[in-house]
Amino acid sequence: MKLSIHLLASARSSTPGLLLIVMACVHPWLEQTMARHMGLELPALFLLGWFAAASAGNRLGRSIAPWNANGLPGLFFALSVTSFWMVPAALDAAVLHVGMATAKVASLIAAGALLRTSWSSAGLVIQAFFVLNWFWMTLAAGLVYQEAPQQLCSVYLLDQQSQAGKAMVIWAIAGLGAWLWRISPTALADDAASSPPAPPERHAI
Repeated sequence: MKLSIHLLASARSSTPGLLLIVMACVHPWLEQTMARHMGLELPALFLLGWFAAASAGNRLGRSIAPWNANGLPGLFFALSVTSFWMVPAALDAAVLHVGMATAKVASLIAAGALLRTSWSSAGLVIQAFFVLNWFWMTLAAGLVYQEAPQQLCSVYLLDQQSQAGKAMVIWAIAGLGAWLWRISPTALADDAASSPPAPPERHAI
């Protein structure tokens, strides 16, 4: 039994690394079109960081707790990173320069990990601030990519940028919808029902 639990924990902890290797193998295909680059690769790297933080448990949260009060620095970092990689010039640089490509992978994985770690310590108001800002920013960028009459990225064609814009709009709506569902009364009630009961209070005799 203990061996099975150990093997399961080892497999879980090594999964993010294996997924990163798979992404490294298919990254030429992912970056062949702008829609796959922005609609698949960038979100996948971010979600990979989220999954890596979940696999690490509470260790990451404890290590960054001294400077991550209420999750604000971590959430701000995640928002800044996702904003940066929506810029056409940044996307061009990530395709043309190895150093920028490495920075893209590292920063997005770190952003996903910090968001996962910071989320529980941020209250509903802080979460709403960052989610709504990310939603409007992503939605606006997606609409600009679709409506811009000129080619914004030098490495991708005009029709590809329109498809990338549609993918960004889909991600914006999906992200906002997932958060709204997460804070819905039904989801909150399910979380309360699945949480362990509080220990009984002891009264002095």
